[in-house]
Amino acid sequence: MVTPTNAQKMIQHFQEYFTIYEAVLPYLGSETNKKLIIEQKRDWMRKLRQTEFPVAFLGSYSAGKSTMINAILGREILPATNQPTTAFPTLIKKGQAEKAVIYFMDEQARLELWDSFVSDIEKKIDQNLQRQEAIGKHFMRIKEAVQTYQQDTEVAIDQQALIKLQALLSNWGNDAYKGIKEVTLSELRNYVEGYVGAIYVDKIEVFLENLNLGDDIVLVDLPGLSVDNKRHEEFTKSYIKEKAKAFVVCSPHDKVLQGKEIEFLSKINQQNPTIIERAFWVINKWDAANSKLEQTQSLDSFKAQAKTYSFSINAERQFQTSAFNYLLLKLVSEGTIDESPNLKEGLGNLIKSGIIKEEKELNQTTANSLLTHPDIITFSQFIDSLFNYLNQGAKDEFIDDAKKELLQIIRILDGCLKPLDDSYSESTNPEEETKSVEINKKLRSLIEQLKQKATEFSQEIRTTQQSSFWQESDTQAINQELSKKIQDINRLDLLNEISTGVDMDYNLAELPYILDKKVELTLLMRKRLISVIDSFFIQRLSKLLTALEIINPEYLPEEMMEKLEDKLCERDISMRLSGLADALFYQYGSELQRIGLNLKDCQEQELSESDKLLRTKARSDKLKEIEKVLQMYQTELEEFIETIVIPLNQNIRRTLENHTKDLEKELLELFDNYQDEITKKIARNINLDGLIIEELTKQKTITDSYVKLVNLKRAILENPEK
Repeated sequence: MVTPTNAQKMIQHFQEYFTIYEAVLPYLGSETNKKLIIEQKRDWMRKLRQTEFPVAFLGSYSAGKSTMINAILGREILPATNQPTTAFPTLIKKGQAEKAVIYFMDEQARLELWDSFVSDIEKKIDQNLQRQEAIGKHFMRIKEAVQTYQQDTEVAIDQQALIKLQALLSNWGNDAYKGIKEVTLSELRNYVEGYVGAIYVDKIEVFLENLNLGDDIVLVDLPGLSVDNKRHEEFTKSYIKEKAKAFVVCSPHDKVLQGKEIEFLSKINQQNPTIIERAFWVINKWDAANSKLEQTQSLDSFKAQAKTYSFSINAERQFQTSAFNYLLLKLVSEGTIDESPNLKEGLGNLIKSGIIKEEKELNQTTANSLLTHPDIITFSQFIDSLFNYLNQGAKDEFIDDAKKELLQIIRILDGCLKPLDDSYSESTNPEEETKSVEINKKLRSLIEQLKQKATEFSQEIRTTQQSSFWQESDTQAINQELSKKIQDINRLDLLNEISTGVDMDYNLAELPYILDKKVELTLLMRKRLISVIDSFFIQRLSKLLTALEIINPEYLPEEMMEKLEDKLCERDISMRLSGLADALFYQYGSELQRIGLNLKDCQEQELSESDKLLRTKARSDKLKEIEKVLQMYQTELEEFIETIVIPLNQNIRRTLENHTKDLEKELLELFDNYQDEITKKIARNINLDGLIIEELTKQKTITDSYVKLVNLKRAILENPEK
């Protein structure tokens, strides 16, 4: 039998481990998953300190858990119930006097239960029904909301939650259902089916004088996960997950390893397989299987379900039996069947099961001999196995489980500390190595930050959904500048410039080429393109430069910063846009020729025969004609500008993306090329005194902690708590 001293030793081992863990925790970095696993094991100290050894009976309400516990005890202690809604958490303990203690919910627990029912109703009618008033008024508001919902939708909803609320409300202030109440064992059945105050019961404790188990062993009849009382559901989950140190998993023969309880046990098994290792598995109501074929199918189903849930089941702890038939024969053999009239009415089940032919042949002697019947003795074997385990091996097994869990997290921490400890043991000059490490760390961090800024800028330009850069307002602005340029031209000078020969004839076909030199449309477009991309691109260039400069000015070489300023100015993009303007104006020369021919044709059509002969006009008439021609020229240019707007936007986008791609590549190369210079500046400017002290402290902590961890592991393995 495991003594408390052994449990206390294991607690000390856990405490020592977590002292080591907390010392090195600041140096474990981003080992999030490993830290989570380690932190979860802290709960073992609470489990080891727990003085009671709870054995939980788990299964659906139809599995016969209460009957099984009664059969184990050899008495009808727990009243059986066919309704999951009246199942209470029940704990059976050894006591100095036989009694049952009923624990009723306190005010807070009642409100929590109330709110859980309200939440169920909220989900059904999709309304917020949170409690804001006294529960009586709250109930009336909920009832009205349900009625309104059903009238409006013509859909009837399940009324169970509303019925439970009404039951909870009915005796809310009744002192008979508050606090703690002691009753005799014979009175216990009054607190199950039909008990008015059942909804207020939190749990029941049963104390027995003659319990063939250790003083600290507690049998726990769990209510399961199909109950209406959410507190009882949480009670079941907490015992499965945290409190129970051993389990008896019960299943009826026709529904083996099925139900919410088994599914929840499966989830816990994935996190902590040792739970399953501490379980007994009982297929109950085996007598209800009508044939060998049904029994075979039940066992096959058991194996298949165990495989599905990845349950590792010890064959020596698996039993098929009938707890009810065993209990009947046990009570008859001891002459106490008359004390349990409800059970006595079930004696016919022995005939139905083929144990006896007639009830009249059953007496104490025959009942005692029938306890060895092949269909009955399996329950005796189950009891012997369970009691031997609980009285001898259970606590040893529990301590072994704790040891396995502790060794697991020792291995995890060992994996984190050993590489560090090895590197420190190979160190010859810790201060210089620390300095080198810190400089390289600073360098990597700085280069990563610089590159990240450049990459973010590039991604922002490439991913921003903007396709229309040149707007109608830009076209209007160009047209206005064009108009102003044309208005500023001296008409008389222009006339003199295009006039030739003795008769001062003039040729309008040459006018567009002369005007282009004065208007400079290509130059206007280039300047406008720069303003078009200013907010989208050029201002971003300026922001990028600022962002790079402020990362860590004292570590950035001046020469590198000068090159950054050069690369991030608007010159290069201006040159690209100038090239774009030139490319888009490749047909501009042809356009000027076309305009000139149009003007010449217009001029010749307006000349009369006499004018053709004389080829002379009054100067004032020629100036009027020049004015008209200039207007035509302006109109033709405006139409030409309109035709290049769509391809202009497409090409601006492409130009910016290409320039950004090239710029990003150049910046990343620049940062790499200046790593040596940056390293020198870091070495000159960094203050390592504090960092060296910190690193030396870290090394000492890691080294000392690793030695303690190795010694702890050795102590656990060399001195088993047996």
